[in-house]
Order: sequence, then structure tokens, then C-alpha cells
Amino acid sequence: MSLNLNQLQNIWNLHQELDNLLEGFQFKQKELKTSLEELFVFLKKIINISAFYVETKNEKLINTVYTFGKCDEKTRLKHPKLKVVNEIINLKIQDISWYALSIDVDGHIIGTVGIGYKESDLIETDEFYRETIITISELIDTFIYNIQSSSIKHSLIMGLQGALAEIDITSSLNTAAKLLHHSIKFKKMLIVYTDRDIIADSKNIKYIYFNGSKRAYDNNENPLLPLENLIRSKKDFLSITPAELQKTLEMNSIAISYLAKSFDNEEPIGFICLETANNEKLNTLAKELLQIFSEELRQRLVDLNREKNILRKYFPNMVITKLITTPNYEERFLKAREAEIGIIFADISGFTKMSEQILKTPERITNFINKWAKGVVSRLFPLGATLDKIIGDCVMFLFGPPFYTSTKEEIIKHMLQASQIIVNFTKSFLESPQNADIKNHPDYKDFGVSIGINFAHCIVGLIGPNNDITAFSSGVNITARLQGIAKANEIFVSESVKEIATHTPNSKWLFSEKKSTKVKNVEEPLGYYALLSGRSE
Repeated sequence: MSLNLNQLQNIWNLHQELDNLLEGFQFKQKELKTSLEELFVFLKKIINISAFYVETKNEKLINTVYTFGKCDEKTRLKHPKLKVVNEIINLKIQDISWYALSIDVDGHIIGTVGIGYKESDLIETDEFYRETIITISELIDTFIYNIQSSSIKHSLIMGLQGALAEIDITSSLNTAAKLLHHSIKFKKMLIVYTDRDIIADSKNIKYIYFNGSKRAYDNNENPLLPLENLIRSKKDFLSITPAELQKTLEMNSIAISYLAKSFDNEEPIGFICLETANNEKLNTLAKELLQIFSEELRQRLVDLNREKNILRKYFPNMVITKLITTPNYEERFLKAREAEIGIIFADISGFTKMSEQILKTPERITNFINKWAKGVVSRLFPLGATLDKIIGDCVMFLFGPPFYTSTKEEIIKHMLQASQIIVNFTKSFLESPQNADIKNHPDYKDFGVSIGINFAHCIVGLIGPNNDITAFSSGVNITARLQGIAKANEIFVSESVKEIATHTPNSKWLFSEKKSTKVKNVEEPLGYYALLSGRSE
């Protein structure tokens, strides 16, 4: 039997008024219990119910039974549970006739709702009451879903923020993956990212592969060879297609989320590939949770890359890794302190003439300095050097920071080795084909690098308005003066450097006789030595 026109109008009115009521609840962000209390009052007035029942998860995602009117604990125990699926239950308990139906969103049951009438109030057909409970279930589902999904998303966000705050990124991702797996029962998940904020070569690509919530493979300890081969085969790892991932990782139904540099920059720095359970597509909530996971991870990687890029101005990658995996590393290692350290100044001799007569254009001058400085830095970092600054054609290095674990003998050895490396590299750089016109210049013999080396007490660490790693003291000034009096390919060292070097066992460094020069604003002449040759075994 179909509904008559009057019944259809009543169902339509119920739909409109209930929809407006629930929208108001959502707008005012009322708690679930209060909303359901007001909903019972509304339904009692509109459709004359005597009892109302909802079983679902509350804001804390705890399964909860809400009963109103003539619905007590005894009724609740007999009432249909969440296992009720896609069918209306009609049963009589004491003097109340119940109509109940599961609350369903995208095929997932999130609760049960029931309305109860006194037998004496049942004046409509059974079909009308069935349509009534269907209408209530269909409208209440979105309201309850929004409350639950908000709680799930909030819980995931808070958990991820805590997990990803861990210093070690691998440990962070292990915890974060477990949190996501609790919300989305994925079968497998692959996270691929670069450890820089620019697209790097395959050596800088990081990945972690999870089987369920457990880490199965990663690029460090347990490589996944098929994935390694796939990454190496690509000029850009972000060009890997979903089909290639499915084939390589033997995945079936997958979802991919890309990690962008920032909200306004769509250039990705990585991606997440997730294989869904039972080859199903992700539902709306799962997609939102994956997006939350992606955004929290994106922000963590962007912050990490930004932090690394700041540190890259001073330190090699090995030092950076040790720093960022150490709790409170700025306070422990980078805070300004007084320490005995090694200092090197290296400056290109004849650079002014070279710029005016040969290089000439700003583009070539800049290119020349960038290539030379980059070559010097890359060769000194393995010796434990910290780059203090580059000023024009002059570079300044510190030996000792940030960990201050090297002995003074080790520091002197590395500085003397570094000075010879700088001289040899500069010679080869000036003789390279790109600088043929420099080599052919009549004053070529005056072109080279002049170096000053010192070992002295300094205030060293994060100093100044820009919080840069630097050092200052009279010892720094002396180093600059030594470099200033040196000519092309000369290496001048302070008395402290020569003293330590010559008293180090097995040292074979050779120095000139002591020299001295008058220093402005200093009474005593500055004593120094020229490094002639030698090495330290």
C-alpha cells in the first residue's frame, strides 16, 4: 500500500523541518547529547513519539546509548544494536511500539536510531512509520557523521603533531603511520620524499614502505630493490606513474597524495601511495584523513628542509644529520661560547684586476666566485670545516665547531691540509678551459689564493641579528691580517699553529723562518711563518 497525499505531505514537512533543525545544531556546534535531547522534543511535538533512542559514538568516539522518554535501560538492552543493517526493525517492548533503523554513511554503519509510539498513538499505517524512520535516519546520519569525523580528524591531527614533532624523521613516520592505520585500515603504504626543498637526485630520495602499520623497507636499513631500481630509472622520482607503482610494488587499488612545498606552491617534494583494504576505494572520511596525514607530513618535511637549508650554510650533511637528531641541539652545540678554535681566511689574489680586465660582466664575476667558493667548501667540509662566511672573493672557515670534540693537534693537521687543498684547487680552477683567458693574462703569476691560518680563543656560535654561526676575537683579526699580507699561493700561519704542528708526533710540516710585520694599533710586531711543504701522517 502506498502513502496517500496527506501522508506524503507530512513526511515532506518532517524532512524540511528536521533538516533545518539539524543544520542549526551543526551551525551552533552543539554537543551530541544536547542536540539529541532537543531532537526528541521536536519529534515528540511533530510526530507524537513517546520514546527516542540513538546508539552511536560520542565526541570522544566512545560507543554510547542515548535514551529519551519512555526508554530505559531494560529497553536499551533489548533494542537493536549497531549490527542492524539496512532493514527496519519493528518490535513491541512493553507498551511501546518501536521502529528502528541503522544510521548509514557511504555504506558504513555509524549507529542506530529508534522511535517509539504508545500503542494508542499509532493512528497511521505501518508504511508511514517506516517512511518516518527512514527520513530520520537519512537526515541524522550526516549530522552524526560530521561530529564523529570531526573528532576523528581532530584526534588524528593532534596525534600526528605529537608524532611528527619527534626529532628523528624515521621514528616520526613510524608512529604517524600507526596513527593513520588506526583510522584507515590500509594494506600497504609507501612514503617517498626528498630531504631537500628542491627536487634532488636519486641519492637524496628517502622512502619508507609499510606493510599495514609496520615498517617493512626503507632506503637506509632495508632497501626495497624493485623500488630502488624504479627510482634510479627516473630523472625525477615524481614522474613515477601510479601504474608503475602498482606493478613494482604489486599493489591493487591505490590512492596517491602528493606533498607540495607550500599551500601556494604546487611543486611536490614527495608523495604517499596507499593500497586500500579489500581493493575498495577510499570513502569520504578516509580521503579527508589521508589529506590530513599528507598536510601534516608536508609541513614537517618543509620545516625540516628549511632547518637543514639554514644549517647547510655552515655545515656538511653528516654534521647536519647529527645536529637535527640531537634534542635541543641549538642550546647544546650552537649557543655562543668561548672556545679555542682554528680559523682560516682564504682570498683570491689579484681578483680586482681579474674582475676589471678579464671577467668584466657581473654575470661572469658572480659565476666565477660561486664556482670557486663552492669548490673550496665541498673540499673542506670532509676535513671538519665550518663555513663562517663568504665575503666577495674571501672565505672564512672555523675548525672545532659545532661539536668541539677534536684535539688541537687534529684541528691544526686538518687546517694545514685544508690550506694546501685550497691552493691546489684554485690553481686547477684558474687553469681550467673556462678560465683560459685568465691563464693567458700577462699578470697570471699574481693570480692565486692567499691564506692565513690561526688557532686562538674566540667567542663562537650563533651571534648577531641574523643568528649566524660566526666567531670574533683578536685572534680572528690576526688571521685576517695574515691573509692580507700573504701573496698568491702563500700560506701564512700564526705562532700558535706552527708551535702545535711542530710538536705533534710524526709531524712533517715544514715552515719558513719566523717573520714579523707591524700591525696597526698593536705595539708588538705580529710574528708568523710561511707553510712551505709537508704533511701529517
